[in-house]
Amino acid sequence: MKTTPDLEDVDPELLELLRAYTALDNPIRLKAYLLIRDSGEVPFHEITKAMGVESGLLAYHLGVLKAANIIDMRYERVGREISKYRLSKRGEELYSALFPRRTKAVGRARKTAVRLAAQ
Repeated sequence: MKTTPDLEDVDPELLELLRAYTALDNPIRLKAYLLIRDSGEVPFHEITKAMGVESGLLAYHLGVLKAANIIDMRYERVGREISKYRLSKRGEELYSALFPRRTKAVGRARKTAVRLAAQ
């Protein structure tokens, strides 16, 4: 019988990248990630309202993103305590890797290919 591989032999950067990709492999977390990225810094209640999910479910998913070092959270006191979320440095780097900027020519070519495939 073969022994299981030892994770100590795996590059730590690769493990961190796998954690991040795994965290984003869920529609709720991916939508939250993109919303936070587009908003800069956004309070928890605004994310809940924009996404239309229960606060407990959203708190769980944001916790997964935070544990994967994709988002950061800070508390702010304005009358009452409000938690605000923003992308971490790692989250910004992931966005660049996952969604590279496309040139207009590539975008037009892709639209043409999709249109031709649909015919």
